[in-house]
Amino acid sequence: MQSREVIPVQQKECEPGTPLPFEGADNFRELGGYPVRDGRRVRHGIFWRSGAPAKLMSEHDRQLFESLGIRTIFDFRSAAERNYLPDPAFPGVTLYEISAILDENGNEVNFDPRELAAQGHDAARRYLEQGIPRIYRKLPFANPAYRKLFACLLAGEVPVLFHCTAGKDRTGMAAALILLALGADRETIRQDYLLTNRWRADTIRAAQAAQPERADDLALLMGVRMEDLDTALDAIDRAYPNPEAYLQAELGLDAAALQTLRTMYLE
Repeated sequence: MQSREVIPVQQKECEPGTPLPFEGADNFRELGGYPVRDGRRVRHGIFWRSGAPAKLMSEHDRQLFESLGIRTIFDFRSAAERNYLPDPAFPGVTLYEISAILDENGNEVNFDPRELAAQGHDAARRYLEQGIPRIYRKLPFANPAYRKLFACLLAGEVPVLFHCTAGKDRTGMAAALILLALGADRETIRQDYLLTNRWRADTIRAAQAAQPERADDLALLMGVRMEDLDTALDAIDRAYPNPEAYLQAELGLDAAALQTLRTMYLE
């Protein structure tokens, strides 16, 4: 079947968080256009977030991806997840493979939504009620993946794509921290996070149709919950007196670095 023509996407004309029309991805979107507290907005075409890009194989998707000029990709998945569904090779793009979830001993934690969804109802509920909140309480702290991401942003290694498996938890937290560093308020951060439910709705409905007896579990496992993001943001607020103190201690962003980021990536 002949691939359809790639039509350039004018993201500045779109609502912030609008996904690109990839055939092999349903939640590939940018942070451009979001407002920050000083009245500026995040520059377009710099920060891209998605699920694993392994299915971007059609000619249309390849051309669309290349049109973005992405220089750097961050893959936040575990080695097991990467081996199961490796990223395709994108010529000229630097790939960083750094798991965003580590256990107390520094070992990678597998966090594949497919595996979670395959568990029975009781196991899935336990994970939703205990496992996921525990992960979100830990994600913002002592996280080498996010620290390296910000080092690359300061070095100007952009445009950047950051992703995990489904593009919602590890990726959603990274997006939240970028917006926090650029000066967005919590409501804007939450707005971007929740868009995953909107843009993955068809994928979630298809899974529910295949397993109607597990519709509620699948909606929660394949989407996002505001309470989980709030768990992470509240943990930051409890640990530090203000966002700036957190950003310096955990991500290496002092006042000068924050000013540099905002000069580079706001307009």
